[in-house]
Amino acid sequence: MNPSNNVQRFAIVLAMIGIAVASRLLPHPPNFTPLAAMCLFAGAMTVSPRIMAVSVIIAMLISDAVLGFHSLMPVVYGCLLANFVIGRKLVGANTNAIRVVAGSLVGSVLFFVVTNFAVWVSFYPSTWTGLTACFAAAIPFFQYTLSGDLVYSGLFFGVYALATNGVASIRGNFQPATVPARTAE
Repeated sequence: MNPSNNVQRFAIVLAMIGIAVASRLLPHPPNFTPLAAMCLFAGAMTVSPRIMAVSVIIAMLISDAVLGFHSLMPVVYGCLLANFVIGRKLVGANTNAIRVVAGSLVGSVLFFVVTNFAVWVSFYPSTWTGLTACFAAAIPFFQYTLSGDLVYSGLFFGVYALATNGVASIRGNFQPATVPARTAE
């Protein structure tokens, strides 16, 4: 597979988005989903950011139609799109493990802060005590968000690297061994 072939790259990213969204329908720990990692990956790897961003939103709407809509969906979608931008700007074309981990950490913290701030504004008293109670209640969920984002980012970027570089490298470097001719001694 040629990673510079835009059609193949687009197909890989779309397939991963489909898998990520479908996984929302399977049992999983709270917030341990591949969606933020998928957006990070799509932002870093895609050549058409608008099409991929729209694809992510459509996929989310489809899965939310099954799971149920809620009042904070715009905030969640905004955070997912922020991961898309993080992937585009932070991880980008010079993808390496450090950038992927950094992008994943930034996205996880951003999601935690923004969504829990929205929960506080929507459902808790507008006091310092309400804010601290909201964030304290959310701390157990952060471990799942963080670990899910790191695990799935590793999987998405790793599978892509293997599919685009690893297999090609193995094919390109695999040559039948030549046995030197024996000389008479």
